[in-house]
Amino acid sequence: MNWIDEFIKLYMSKDKGDFGKALDLKKERLPAKLYRYRSLKNLDYIKNEICNGQIFLSLPCEMNDPFDSRSVLEAGNPGFYAQTKDTYWKRFKPILDSETFDSIFGADDWLDKLLTHITAKYVNEAEVDAMKEKVLKIMMDEIAKFNSNINDMINEMSRFACFTEKNSNLPMWSHYANGHTGVCLEYDISSISNVYIINRLFPVKYVSKLPDGTSLLAQDEISRFSFMDYVLIHKLADWSYETEWRLIFNAGSWFCDADEVPKEFWGNGAPIKFALPSKVFLGTKIEKNENEIRKWCVELGIPVEKMKCTEYGLISE
Repeated sequence: MNWIDEFIKLYMSKDKGDFGKALDLKKERLPAKLYRYRSLKNLDYIKNEICNGQIFLSLPCEMNDPFDSRSVLEAGNPGFYAQTKDTYWKRFKPILDSETFDSIFGADDWLDKLLTHITAKYVNEAEVDAMKEKVLKIMMDEIAKFNSNINDMINEMSRFACFTEKNSNLPMWSHYANGHTGVCLEYDISSISNVYIINRLFPVKYVSKLPDGTSLLAQDEISRFSFMDYVLIHKLADWSYETEWRLIFNAGSWFCDADEVPKEFWGNGAPIKFALPSKVFLGTKIEKNENEIRKWCVELGIPVEKMKCTEYGLISE
């Protein structure tokens, strides 16, 4: 088990003692420096980040990956209901004879057997399979609605900012710094004294399949307190080159009670105080605004380096 898997296991544990262990483990592995690639399309945002140490936390739906921070169902598998076997067990035990009960709930395909038993009471034998398909479709439609509600909740309640472990990632310079015309902001993590911010920095876990929130909730094996964080820190393996870390806030990070949440919060990102950059890297193709950015950094004593394409690859000057 790698350290991220171990961290997630501890962080999601229902044992309260494991939560502190998870934070300690993460703190040990937190990189000394994190980097944030930025386009200069909105210069006011960049000035705020460089000069005031504020960063903007975005909604999950604003990410360039349409599956970012989403619970994704396994197609055709009524997993939510299959994971609630105990619920059906309790419901049908009093009304089924022991032989029928054991034959259904003792089988691996108990859900199929249960549906067969139920539908056979209302249709003739030739129509059982067709009726089961209809029932399963209804179940899957309900699961999809439930999952959609989970995704809506995560998007409404969560805000986050993205960081990475390297300042020389070519795809990220292209994707997030507008084709090398933007900047990459370096942050010295040791300069951040706010413990809450340190605790809310998470490594991203790259996976072949995103979490199915309906099954997670049905299994009830992870802390409900950490459920949204769990979904937010998983990302498809296609993005693993980003070696991403996320600063994740939710409505509870700002407000103690639901009645305190203002209307302006819903559907909008939010700036927060983070830290001044410890260094600013300029893209190899930066043109306009370079002098202005250098001026800001000189006034604040922030070192500036410009990236260069060399025979040995991308390096800073």
